[in-house]
Amino acid sequence: MTYFEYLSYVPYVLLFALATALIYAWGLWRARNQAHDLNSMLSAKGVSHVRKALKKNGAMTRKELEKVVSGLSARQPFSRNGIAVQDPKKFLDSLLPYMVKQKLIEERTEDKKVVYVYRK
Repeated sequence: MTYFEYLSYVPYVLLFALATALIYAWGLWRARNQAHDLNSMLSAKGVSHVRKALKKNGAMTRKELEKVVSGLSARQPFSRNGIAVQDPKKFLDSLLPYMVKQKLIEERTEDKKVVYVYRK
């Protein structure tokens, strides 16, 4: 082979290097944002489970909602890392005020107990 025949492979080598660099950069970006994404996924899953439970059962207390969110976990596809609810009380401390503020649920007082109700 002559020198000019070897030059015909240069574009292919450059394209392979570019593809490798893009995949590597995407992996770095994904790893850097993984904690935030996992928190968002877990919060969304918690909102969904709480809304379904309230819709099905009617008014529920905080204690009853702790049982609903106690086993929740979230993980991204193609990743070993995940996040799970360790302390349902702390999780609900951040989730319930958010849901009330977004008008997804209502907070009421019935028989001197605070209950949460699905808002239509």
